[in-house]
Amino acid sequence: MAYVRKHPLSPYWFAIITRADGSRTSKTTQIPHSIRNRARAQAVAEDFQRAEDKTEKAEPIRNKEAVRGALFEAIQKTEDGTFTEATARETLNRILESMGQEPMRLVSIGEYLNSWQESKGVTKSATTAKRYAQTVRDFLSFLGDRAGASLGALMPNDFEGFRDLQIEQGKSPGTANMALKVMRIPMNLARRQGLILTNPAEGVDLLPAESGVRSTFTREQIRALLAVADVEWRGMILLGVCHGLRIGDAARLTWANIDPERGTLRFHPQKTARGARRLPEEYPLHSDVAEYIEALPVSESPTAPLFPTLYKLKVGSRYGLSDGFRRLMRRVGIIAEGEGEAKKRGKGRRFFELGFHSLRHTAISEMANRGVSKEVRMKLSGHKSAVHERYTHHELETLRRAIDAVPSFTREK
Repeated sequence: MAYVRKHPLSPYWFAIITRADGSRTSKTTQIPHSIRNRARAQAVAEDFQRAEDKTEKAEPIRNKEAVRGALFEAIQKTEDGTFTEATARETLNRILESMGQEPMRLVSIGEYLNSWQESKGVTKSATTAKRYAQTVRDFLSFLGDRAGASLGALMPNDFEGFRDLQIEQGKSPGTANMALKVMRIPMNLARRQGLILTNPAEGVDLLPAESGVRSTFTREQIRALLAVADVEWRGMILLGVCHGLRIGDAARLTWANIDPERGTLRFHPQKTARGARRLPEEYPLHSDVAEYIEALPVSESPTAPLFPTLYKLKVGSRYGLSDGFRRLMRRVGIIAEGEGEAKKRGKGRRFFELGFHSLRHTAISEMANRGVSKEVRMKLSGHKSAVHERYTHHELETLRRAIDAVPSFTREK
């Protein structure tokens, strides 16, 4: 009877199995404790036990002559086409056990990648973990039956074929590149863990892709949008253009996120919030947003959503939040680049030069054009890296004033 246990000095579950002589031995299942999936580890342990029961019938290898015989037997199987990965592992394990060493266990592609993506649910944000899980599912679907092969069987052409499949399905080169980048992460981890010698995904080049550039709204366009928006969308637009909130973060706000005494907005951004000890971001409310909230009927429940109707909608689905905002744009004659093109073929996200996220670009650019320092802008927008520069669109006149402030090098003043 096989069972599993945890060892305090190892990050993995251990399988306890019974040998032919009745003694017990332990083998690592290579399933991390952090996944807390005892059932999967138990299934691996039972596989070990079945393999052990089969090897009882095999002739034990006790000396060099027996090793030579086992290798000769393997060569014969190679010649007649019956030498498979399973028979190779069985032969090698018989040799290892005869030398008093632990038998070798090869991790399958599916087992390793599923284990990896499950662990990301703890260390990554919900959105990132969801993207990783979907990419892994797509890759394993692309492999088909080969997902049961050992991890070391993966080759660069597997990842090249997966990348090219994204394009065949109608996805953009940027989306195909993102899928390849995601797959490089677990393969690089496998290399560091010694499960594979090299990362085959790194042997595949990224496709040339031009990244779309977001535009900003003019103040006249913002006023036009506010004029046609209903009560909930008016609040969403103000949170986007005054505070730079992402559409999902704005729609999920509840009354508990508003602190009337401090006059602040406190919430955990979905893109960066993770970990039990994470601290919420807190921003002083813009006067437009404060006036809007004061005019709303206050809910008795602090967990009640600020926008009851929009709260229920998904971000990217058809008739979702992003699509609803684009409909508002069309009502006031704001046409995003690509709106007039034929419907996009296949799967994948479509890029629009103008959209709700452009409100975030507008908010950050407004602060920059009015002299707010980069450090303060990054604090107010929640940016932690140089990506902030992509969100800053200085107006021409602001740049012209900055250039004119530099004294002439050719004229006397």
